[in-house]
Amino acid sequence: MAACPDQEERLDLHAAGALEDAEAVALMAHLESCEGCRRAFDASVELLALVALPPITAQEKSELEELPRRTLSEWRRSARKQGLGLRTLGGLVAAAAAVTLVLLVPGTWRFPGEARTAQPTAGAQPVEELDAETMAAIEAWAGLEPLDAMEDSDRWDEDFDFELGETL
Repeated sequence: MAACPDQEERLDLHAAGALEDAEAVALMAHLESCEGCRRAFDASVELLALVALPPITAQEKSELEELPRRTLSEWRRSARKQGLGLRTLGGLVAAAAAVTLVLLVPGTWRFPGEARTAQPTAGAQPVEELDAETMAAIEAWAGLEPLDAMEDSDRWDEDFDFELGETL
């Protein structure tokens, strides 16, 4: 005798433990009166017992209990490593910005001992380089000797050759 066609699906679900309580009670009442459904139910239980997983061992149980702690510690380790990488990247970006600023913006860097030149104000016109001819004309107008004549260092030494303790 075969199982009732309208009960076959419910028999498999009940064998797997997936039926709700009200349906399970109604199916158990049907199983008491139907021999074919009882045999189909027993076959389903036997088949599911073959594919069921064995009970977990003590080692597996301890590993399952340890899993949340290990997962959390691994997550913290990776977050720490990622944070370190981001801090390193931030430091490199800051260093690159400083180097770029030094190289691209004139007047921000000077060597030790180098005199700092006055920076033009916001509204000031840029000063153009004067050529030698214009500079000579300005010196002649001001009654100055050309600067080339001042480069003679021997003359300077003669003009200011005096002993220590003498006054001018």
